[in-house]
Amino acid sequence: FVLPDGTTMVVDAGEFYSHEPKAYGKVAPKPDAATRPYKVYADYIRHFLPSQSRDSIDYFVLTHYHMDHMGHVESNFAKDKDGGYALGGVTALYGEVPFRKVLDRSFPDYSEAVHTGGTSKDFSFYSDFIGYCCLHRGMKAERFEVGSKSQITLAHEPRKYRSFSVLNYAANGFALSRTANGDAVVDCHADRENAMSCAFLLSYGPFEYWTSGDNNCIELVRCTSASIGHPIEAMKSHHHMSNPDSFNIENDVLKPQVIVTQSFYIREIQPHQEIIDSIGDSQDLFFTNIAPEMVAEKPELYSKAKTKDGHIVIRVGKGGKSFMVYQLDDTDSEYRIKAVFGPYRSK
Repeated sequence: FVLPDGTTMVVDAGEFYSHEPKAYGKVAPKPDAATRPYKVYADYIRHFLPSQSRDSIDYFVLTHYHMDHMGHVESNFAKDKDGGYALGGVTALYGEVPFRKVLDRSFPDYSEAVHTGGTSKDFSFYSDFIGYCCLHRGMKAERFEVGSKSQITLAHEPRKYRSFSVLNYAANGFALSRTANGDAVVDCHADRENAMSCAFLLSYGPFEYWTSGDNNCIELVRCTSASIGHPIEAMKSHHHMSNPDSFNIENDVLKPQVIVTQSFYIREIQPHQEIIDSIGDSQDLFFTNIAPEMVAEKPELYSKAKTKDGHIVIRVGKGGKSFMVYQLDDTDSEYRIKAVFGPYRSK
């Protein structure tokens, strides 16, 4: 994210470079199979960093502890020469483009994080990284605070953009409930790692963007959707658009004009073909990497998507009144524009 005054933020930095799932395959990596994912992220970030951000990121938000969000380390991965933590995903990206502040769902106590299932193989590489960098490299870390509107703020010219805000809606299975009697943080009784994801709503004038990691707990999705309570402009689909029941609850309220989905498995449910079929004619769907063989098998279905590959960039106009979507070439580091969509008008 490049925010209106040039404040920068990265959400998640997954990596499972040599890990192969047993039940399904991975789509061919971009730009090639030899380049580690964190290097791809670093090149992209450096290409688009605004001048006032120089060579670092203001905020890094880790939504939850799955390898496609935080990274997965192997025994042959290098270690930081001073801190000794393994370099994979988040920790490797920090070595390329440092973050000033990290927000996650657990800081400073990571002991409960290993009990929610499906965490990365060796979680300690992340907690060791946090401990060392906070103590020796000046990095700050905070627990993602549900209900806060002051944790992610503009770092450079906040008074110039008073209509901008980021409101934290969920983390650790708790969600912000906004009612006529006031706001409250409620326990949605989630017990799986996906549903522990950090979620927030970014607002800039009338433009609103929702991102919620892999939050797929129906009770939690129902609560956050009701709390937002109105249509928004764009969102990152939760859990790679793979859960029709929870997706429909969210989409029925938020009704975003644009939905972006990170897609990288050869799976009919990520993104879910049932969802594509039901909303592809009425909402604009942007997928980052659909397997060509899946498209060839069901060309009519996937023709409903605006994109089936590429870097997807949402660029918001002054004051948030309108926005554009760009599809960038992901086969090299030139980031050429392949297609432009819009303008979309904020509601």
